[in-house]
Amino acid sequence: MVEITVCNLKGEPLENQLVKMYDDVTYEAFKKDQTVKALLEMTTNQEGKANFILENQRWFAGGNSKELMFVVLNMRDVSNYEWWSMGGTVTIGKKCFFKIEVDTRNIAQDKDVKPESPFLIEDGVLMGMKDPSLTQVVLPAEVKSIAPGAFWESNVESLVLNEGLESIGVQAFARSTKLASVTFPSSLKVIGKHAFEDCVALTKLNLSKTKVEEIGSNAFRETGLKEVAFPVSLKKIGSQAFLKTQLENVVLPEGVQEIGNEAFREVVTLKSITLPNNIQKVGERAFYTCEKLEKVNYVGQVKWAEGILERAAFEGCRSLTTIILPQSIAELQEGIFMECSNLKEIILTKFVRKIKDYGLRTNYKLERIRFEGDEAPEIGNYSLPFLESIMEIIVPKGKSDIYKAKYPDYQSIIRENP
Repeated sequence: MVEITVCNLKGEPLENQLVKMYDDVTYEAFKKDQTVKALLEMTTNQEGKANFILENQRWFAGGNSKELMFVVLNMRDVSNYEWWSMGGTVTIGKKCFFKIEVDTRNIAQDKDVKPESPFLIEDGVLMGMKDPSLTQVVLPAEVKSIAPGAFWESNVESLVLNEGLESIGVQAFARSTKLASVTFPSSLKVIGKHAFEDCVALTKLNLSKTKVEEIGSNAFRETGLKEVAFPVSLKKIGSQAFLKTQLENVVLPEGVQEIGNEAFREVVTLKSITLPNNIQKVGERAFYTCEKLEKVNYVGQVKWAEGILERAAFEGCRSLTTIILPQSIAELQEGIFMECSNLKEIILTKFVRKIKDYGLRTNYKLERIRFEGDEAPEIGNYSLPFLESIMEIIVPKGKSDIYKAKYPDYQSIIRENP
């Protein structure tokens, strides 16, 4: 990374200064013609800094170092301009620092004239970019929200979202296939629907410092995400929010109340998921065909037990061998564990009151179902496996008569917990 500091002759940082980057060839061309297009452009932040993140493969092909120059240009027209520059050798793996001192005394006397921003901003809403070729972007402090589709199919590779930003609109960065790095501010509250959909180069996500309470539906659908750090403020994950991503281990904060329909569907790399013990809804096909899912863990304490596991929530999770339901779950809907071919044991916590049709069937043999409640839950049609497909049903000590009366066809395999 190359960090450029822009300041005046007194050493005071200059915000919103556009810094242009050139290599040795384009810099020579620029000295003759100030309209020559820069290789990269970045705008300084409140501290007068602009950070250029240079990918090794793109910028250092054939060598470990490169001569780069960085320029601040004050251009009123082709015959009225000033520019200041600094630069030198940039080496792979080393952070470089350059300072550009700008003589502001000769810049236009009209104090209301501000350097031209590379962004289109209206009343704090970022509508888009003036230069669609920008790849390294740091948003200015004035941005409060990003408009729907503002960076649709953009060429942005690295993105730093400013402190003060509160919301990211629908499809704001959708199909920005080169976007590999995003820094999220603590002020962020809303991530809209489809906001980062199809950002296939995005592999890591750190939302831990934000105030986000809900991740919109399809927000990170079919991205390259392998790791996500969630904020403690999170309460809801929208439908298909992480569908077909590359996540491996997911830990949800204990405040999460709802996982939307198909939120993690077909995340075929997912090995473990940590759910809140107080979750109130796991949506339809939330973990459908997460074929490598082996462990379901839990965090936090149950506060109210009105939760629902919706239809086919874990269908096709072929690597599950044992599952304990969250303590808050009171109802299981249809076909929760269908096609979980290696599932041997299902443990139902004491608050489960209702199991709908095919709720505990897998279409394969189970070793046992363990009930922890003193009362046998209500069941629908074929909620329990065929008698020949299960070895035993374990119930609390002293409660076997209650369960045998409720499930008379299974009396021969109902046993009390020792």
